[in-house]
Amino acid sequence: MIKKYFKKVLVGFSLLAGVTYTVIYACADGYFGYDSESSFTPETYVDQSYLPLFYTDEMFYEIGHDEAYSSRFNDDIVAEWDTYLGGKIKKEELTYLIVNDSAHTELANLYDVAFNKKKATFPDRKIDLKNKKVKDFLEFMYYAKQIEKHTTISYNYWDYENRSIPQVAPQLIRTMEQKFEQTRDAFLKNRYWFQTMKACFYSTSRAQTISFFEKTKNLVPKNTLYYRGLSYVAGIYYKEKNYAKSNYLYALVFDKCPALRVVTAYNFHPQEQTDFEAALKMAQNNDEKVALWAMLGYYTDERAAIEAIYTLNPKSEHMEYLLTRLVNIEEVRLNQETFKSVPEYKRTVRTKLDKGKLALVNKIAGEEKTAKPYLWHIAAGYLNVFNGDYKQADQLFEKAGSKAPKSELSDKQLRLLKLINKLSKQTKMNAEAEALLLPDLKWLFQEVPNTHDYENPFRYQKALDWSKQYVASLYKEQKNEVMSELFFRDGRFFETVKNQEAMKVFLSKSNKSEWEQMAVKLYDVNLSDIYQYQGMMSAYANKMDQAITYMEQSEGKKDTLPGNPFNGKIKDCNDCDHVAYQKIKYTRLSFLQKIKEMQDKLATGEDVYSNSLLLGNAFYNMTYYGNARAFYYGNISNQWGNFIDEFYKPYLLNPTLANDYYKKAFEAATTPEQKSKMPLFDGKM
Repeated sequence: MIKKYFKKVLVGFSLLAGVTYTVIYACADGYFGYDSESSFTPETYVDQSYLPLFYTDEMFYEIGHDEAYSSRFNDDIVAEWDTYLGGKIKKEELTYLIVNDSAHTELANLYDVAFNKKKATFPDRKIDLKNKKVKDFLEFMYYAKQIEKHTTISYNYWDYENRSIPQVAPQLIRTMEQKFEQTRDAFLKNRYWFQTMKACFYSTSRAQTISFFEKTKNLVPKNTLYYRGLSYVAGIYYKEKNYAKSNYLYALVFDKCPALRVVTAYNFHPQEQTDFEAALKMAQNNDEKVALWAMLGYYTDERAAIEAIYTLNPKSEHMEYLLTRLVNIEEVRLNQETFKSVPEYKRTVRTKLDKGKLALVNKIAGEEKTAKPYLWHIAAGYLNVFNGDYKQADQLFEKAGSKAPKSELSDKQLRLLKLINKLSKQTKMNAEAEALLLPDLKWLFQEVPNTHDYENPFRYQKALDWSKQYVASLYKEQKNEVMSELFFRDGRFFETVKNQEAMKVFLSKSNKSEWEQMAVKLYDVNLSDIYQYQGMMSAYANKMDQAITYMEQSEGKKDTLPGNPFNGKIKDCNDCDHVAYQKIKYTRLSFLQKIKEMQDKLATGEDVYSNSLLLGNAFYNMTYYGNARAFYYGNISNQWGNFIDEFYKPYLLNPTLANDYYKKAFEAATTPEQKSKMPLFDGKM
């Protein structure tokens, strides 16, 4: 059953717990967050102890890699000692003494004062050193800090030659074991037990860890310290290549100690199918089998793990995080599909949807045997949307809504998935569809982004983008190019004058409907952008009257060009032109007006040489190569960098107009010096 899953690569999860960790950095270039690919927020209903195990391209969700191995339990340790000491040491001082590395020397001095009658060399913290519990604390910390020196070694990850870790001395191990045996206080006894486990693990004879554990495991409570100790035992079995035993023990820790789920997930590593089967045989009850499957599901196949766990214990909470992984993996895969048309998009996702996963989630949701039926209802509803079963999705979402605990995140999640289903039902855009969708789309497009706290896990961005594409595709199929463009910009829309004018007419409407007003708010092009674009394109067509008329209606008319566009040199140096003193600073509009003025003079034969030369410079500097290429920068043309789109190459890379004027200047030149100023005469760039 599971043989094929072990063919998948289980990367890098084989190091001993608590000894060393491989630091793995995920490449974040171009990454825009989980909600750029997903609409299903796993944090909604699943316990936070599973959070690092949610689906991600990184090692662990949110944290990337585990860096808490030396600080994971700091808060708990301080809180427990604070309770034990009953305020005999202020909590802030207690925190400092336990957590802060710089407290080692002071702790040693306090120990000497309390037990060896030495003089205090640190400021008085007003600690009652005669109080028995305070002295017990100082004695415990004295030994714990000695062991800690061997467990928190840091080193250069690239220094492969110097990674030796000094081992705990046998005498210290014997002292800890004696303290455990002699101490009658249950609180202290528990902690000396763990320190003995820890000291053995970081010694030259790790086998002592197992023997001590087996000898004493029934003498201590099964609390966090117990499972921390058990994880040491699991690590030693792994080192001995007893993978079945190691994985079995890690599964126990995973199941019973949520704080160690990242650690156990990192170290759980069946090498072969037989290792996992052997670990299953060691399990003494269904809960232990469930834990093994829950860990295996993290690495291999969530569906197989869920099926196995559901048979063993349908109430297990481990299924919940596996369900979120199943849904997230499936939606991310299906969300890669693009819109050529709505019918084709629907056919594609329905065909590619994993029907086995859908059937399993539908079955479990329908039987309602799990601890959180509403989670399965909402997951099944979402998968059914991809399958085109919109009526069934509606029914499942209604069930989820009636049973799910109320919270802001839960309400948003359910509303978002209902919206995706509602929109997916639409096959055309008309007044009825607009009225139906308007409240939810306004919520998604306007309210959610404006009120979203980026520390909030709610995933909405993919749904927002998808919704715009979906509506745009329906409008496009209905030949409503303007409304399609408003919802989802097409880089080619403004390449035709017809579309330019149609959009201007629409944006100029004074009686837009509420739906149209919403669409305009989504759109990042305004009338000013269009007029600027039309003015720019008219200029490249050498239609200066038209270019000026358009540019006058644009806010971009005031934008200053970085260099004097009428300057020309044999050797280009745009940066030099940009920093040079400019007696006149030309804007887009004044530049066009000056061109028009020179063209009018040229038409009457006035100063043909100078006007032609300056016009040649102007039309050259308007191109990609010139000092005034900022003239064509704009929200519509979108030609900002070195790449020039094929559509714009005939305008932005074309020297024809410049050469025409340079040729006229050459023909009008009367001296060799004047003729030498022609940068482009042969028609070549």
